[in-house]
Amino acid sequence: MRPYVPLFVAALSAPAVVVADDAVKQPVDLALVLLTDVSNSMDDTEYRTVKEGYKSAFSDPGVIAAILGNAKGVAVAYVEFSGQNEFTLVRGWDVLTGADSAEAFGNAVAIAPRTSSGNTALAVSLRKAADMLTVQRFGDARRVIDVASDDGSDQTRSAVVRDAAVAAGITINALPFVDGRQIGTYDGHMSYASAHWGLQSLAEVYRREIIGGPGSFVIEVHNYSAFGEALKRKLLRELISSPGNAPAPGEIETASALR
Repeated sequence: MRPYVPLFVAALSAPAVVVADDAVKQPVDLALVLLTDVSNSMDDTEYRTVKEGYKSAFSDPGVIAAILGNAKGVAVAYVEFSGQNEFTLVRGWDVLTGADSAEAFGNAVAIAPRTSSGNTALAVSLRKAADMLTVQRFGDARRVIDVASDDGSDQTRSAVVRDAAVAAGITINALPFVDGRQIGTYDGHMSYASAHWGLQSLAEVYRREIIGGPGSFVIEVHNYSAFGEALKRKLLRELISSPGNAPAPGEIETASALR
């Protein structure tokens, strides 16, 4: 195996994830990193709900039909992150070509144990996810990162990484969790999972600092029970999108469900 050289060392200096060069052995239409925040603001019940959301979304008939629309298949990886050195490739790279492979991926994600529960190093983790999507590995495939997180205290650090990723041809979408729970203090002020910093909602923070690239978008998740439906909507858009017909970047949608 050849040594893996990270792409965005200039953006942040933290160590990058190592992924085997031969992880995907065939051309694909789309390479997708599902980057999921499992930091200590998510309790075990919420974590299980998120994992069931992945299982449900990847067994959905509409999602499977959209996967089938990608003739060369879809390479997908599920990654969990929390603190600066807590970034784990849980499942991937799987090449999805139909119902069997999609359901196997969703089931594997659902049963995998939680890998960490530290603080939230969003910028570092976003850079590591971008390092997984080098053009050397995926050629002319569409390359997308989906960030699912409730972090709103990034202090614009992720914007630098986002800009480097977009310049390299990667699109970043986001599923921010917006549930309004108190999670502690930051800079002398109470911090909420919904992260209303000043007059800006968490969705606005993600629109301004996290997402980017052709057709990029935010779907804010107003409670964890809505995650599976939000993920399904997100996947349907990503699986059928292309730079030639993508809408203007920065759109915000909302997903909510009864607790």
